[in-house]
Amino acid sequence: MNVLRDLVDVLDKVRKPSRYIGNEYNAVHKKDVEVSLCLVFPDLYDVGMSHFGLHILYDIVNSSDFAVCERSYLPWVDMQKLMEERSIPLYSYESYKPLKEFDVVGFTLQYEMSYTNVLRALRLSNIPLHNSDRTNDDPIVIAGGPCTVNPAPMKRFIEAFLIGDGEEAILEILEAVRVGTREEKLEKLSKIDGVYVPGYNDKVSKRIIAEMGKAPLAQIVPYTEIVHDRGVVEILRGCTHGCRFCQAGMIYRPVRERSAKEIYDIANEVIRLTGYEEVGLLSLSSADHSQIDDIVSLFKNLKDLSVSIPSTRVDAFSVELANAISSVRKSGITLAPEAGSQRLRDVINKGISEEEIFGALDNAKKFGWRKVKLYFMIGLPTETDEDVMEIGEMLKRVKKMGFANVSATLGVFVPKPHTPFQFAEQIKPEEAWRRFKLISWVRRFAKINFTDPRKALIEGVLSRGGEDLAEAIEMAEGRDLIFADWSEMFKPDEWFEVFEKSGVKIEEIVGPKNFEYKFPWDFVNVGIYKEYLWLEYKRALKGILTPDCRKKCTMCGVCMNFKVKNVLKGEKRVISTSNDLR
Repeated sequence: MNVLRDLVDVLDKVRKPSRYIGNEYNAVHKKDVEVSLCLVFPDLYDVGMSHFGLHILYDIVNSSDFAVCERSYLPWVDMQKLMEERSIPLYSYESYKPLKEFDVVGFTLQYEMSYTNVLRALRLSNIPLHNSDRTNDDPIVIAGGPCTVNPAPMKRFIEAFLIGDGEEAILEILEAVRVGTREEKLEKLSKIDGVYVPGYNDKVSKRIIAEMGKAPLAQIVPYTEIVHDRGVVEILRGCTHGCRFCQAGMIYRPVRERSAKEIYDIANEVIRLTGYEEVGLLSLSSADHSQIDDIVSLFKNLKDLSVSIPSTRVDAFSVELANAISSVRKSGITLAPEAGSQRLRDVINKGISEEEIFGALDNAKKFGWRKVKLYFMIGLPTETDEDVMEIGEMLKRVKKMGFANVSATLGVFVPKPHTPFQFAEQIKPEEAWRRFKLISWVRRFAKINFTDPRKALIEGVLSRGGEDLAEAIEMAEGRDLIFADWSEMFKPDEWFEVFEKSGVKIEEIVGPKNFEYKFPWDFVNVGIYKEYLWLEYKRALKGILTPDCRKKCTMCGVCMNFKVKNVLKGEKRVISTSNDLR
């Protein structure tokens, strides 16, 4: 089969053909290797190419002497139709080889709404959907990413889940599948730390790396614009703040960071090898890096480079940092108070006061930002109508500060596994719409975007459900309920019909839980004690704050379970924001 020839015949018939051509600058081509892996991001190329985890594993595997790693993404529906009509299988972007011909096919599960996309990718690859139907002629299908901390909903379709950091485990996985029957390979995979193989091991602890390893330097440069079109340096992994709603802050513990000098050297190499003029400093909270002032001092030497950082913290220091390190035009700044009232911010352990929020906004205005966007959640545990109305009052006060444009996005809170709020109830769409209406008057002076609460409910079901969801996921894919995160493809009524027909108990899944409740993910050890999560939930209900673990160990269990020491110590230092840093 000549996939490349067939591909050429259809590219002029689809929207944005540059999504499908592959062979980009810095793509790696290897032949005569023992093991082949194709990493698949189950969404559009535009999104998948922005996922840094794929670049890390791509670089590690292709630096080995026995394996090759190639990439694939899920085509948009116009391309899918043509591929099905002309029997073009899903292929890799380096060699145009059908995915079915690889030894291992690996999916990244970044968000639950992509589960049906995974099945569609398997279908387009002519790989049996059920792992029980695969033979020695089929690839071993594995998955990694944050959603694997609850592997239950995808157990029917995935043969091995890599839970936690993949830098060391990925080569061990490829070593395990070098030789043997399918059963022998799965048996060997089940013995690898951090790998869960349904039917072979009944418990698993997440894999962690003690230090951040080799960084990908010659990052692949796309031919077309992608969501985050820039070079990337991961400066910090993990977070110490302990926000009770945040799954990433829990499952990526403990904190590990690169030194300021290493970050600077990596950035220079990325620029040299890619030609990018912008570099993103990737982390959950860049302002928490223990050498953040040194990082700023070093990056001031890169006069022709734009540097972007995530806007995750709502304090004056983070805005000061954004001003000091960023050379991009100050069109708008994004902050996330999460809740409108101080009472509710204490419930979620946000650790930010009203004074700090408006201090950050004062700084933003002083440094020249004219537009501000704020993120809030509706439906947090213990939320009252008064808490919701406080969002409106906060936005009103922000507008009075003189910003030219004030906007806010309000989403419905979805409790996630391995967080203190895994025990909490999720509000229903009808209640969410009622609460949204409480602040509809804000539209007089601020642009408000209410995310669809029906999508939040579906995400909540997929997030906290068990292996009995498999039938619903398969039925949904069969009804073309793919790309569900894209508004033009989201069909909530059909999703709920699928849940009903497949017997999914929505009320039970999203309802409140007690400590004795047996979650589908209880067998997965991410290092945090379930007892700790329950204690944090009870503290949340009382509005009691838990300190940042840089200042005091909170006994969550991670450092003890994995015998590591948190690298962040002491208070944040103040950085200079003089003109020579801007």
